[in-house]
Amino acid sequence: MNKRILLFVFAFLLYGTFAAWLLFPHTDKLTGNLRIFYLTQTISALGVYLLSARYVNSFFARFIGGAVYGFGPFACSFFCYHPFGFIVYALLPFSFLPAAFVYKSLKTGPKTTGLVESAFALLPFLFVIGCFTLAAMPKYRLFPIPPAAAASLLSFIGIISPFKTSPDVFLVGFYHTPLGALAVGTVLLFQTRRYGIAAIAAVAILFAFYKLSFNVDVPPAFWLSFPVLICSIMIASGFEMLTLAGKADSKWLLLSAAAVVLQLAVAFLFAKPIDTNTSLAVAAASLAAYLFVFFIARASLALHLLRRVILYSIVALDIVVVTRNLIDVIF
Repeated sequence: MNKRILLFVFAFLLYGTFAAWLLFPHTDKLTGNLRIFYLTQTISALGVYLLSARYVNSFFARFIGGAVYGFGPFACSFFCYHPFGFIVYALLPFSFLPAAFVYKSLKTGPKTTGLVESAFALLPFLFVIGCFTLAAMPKYRLFPIPPAAAASLLSFIGIISPFKTSPDVFLVGFYHTPLGALAVGTVLLFQTRRYGIAAIAAVAILFAFYKLSFNVDVPPAFWLSFPVLICSIMIASGFEMLTLAGKADSKWLLLSAAAVVLQLAVAFLFAKPIDTNTSLAVAAASLAAYLFVFFIARASLALHLLRRVILYSIVALDIVVVTRNLIDVIF
């Protein structure tokens, strides 16, 4: 069997097992159409796992990127509302696939290919608007996410303190360890001049804070799904670079440690609660791991396997501990 298929099945089994473990203690509350929640997180994660293949080769990096999107604080917020919202969120990464991979079937020049990709990049926006417009039609009158769940500066508090996510507010958050990879992934995004990806995130954030006539039926907070998705792919890209970077890239690796330090500093100053020893311990372990990778690269040592073991062990612990906490708070 094709290696890609085997890895896809492996990712599906891991995501599915994790989702089942998270929700199993709350089986008595997941009745009726709420049972779809057993699948939504897995499908969300698989979508980003597939989409990130355009930019990331590493299986583990892509797997972590998918986990951040499918199981992170923003995804967990959907448990508080009608399952339809989570279904749209889960399918969103798949709507990006044509734009990401259409180049494989084209035999045109770079400019024409870029124009075709740009046209396909409209599909996710049309998909979201279409789904919520259809749900709001008189025949259904379904409003899965109340207008009160609007985007605000409070939505970004999850970046500072993942453990303090409110169960009824859509909060953007990327755990502790992935923040370092996000910093490195951001550098890669601009070094490779993928400005179109940044533009998609910027437009979605604009829609989240300014309701326009053509997206009147889309809950403002839902538009934050776009930057969360793009950041998840950047996290996957960042982790891949962290495991492969050499001495010439070591200066950028310091950004990963700086991001974790900044999160801790801001949390202590403004968010008030880093009041859990677990959060502090995970952040400290993340910082130690990033500094370790920096010194390895600075010393011109490869040690790729050791880098992967250290980084992915800590990020896995981070995801398991934080997500377990979020699910228990929500249910």
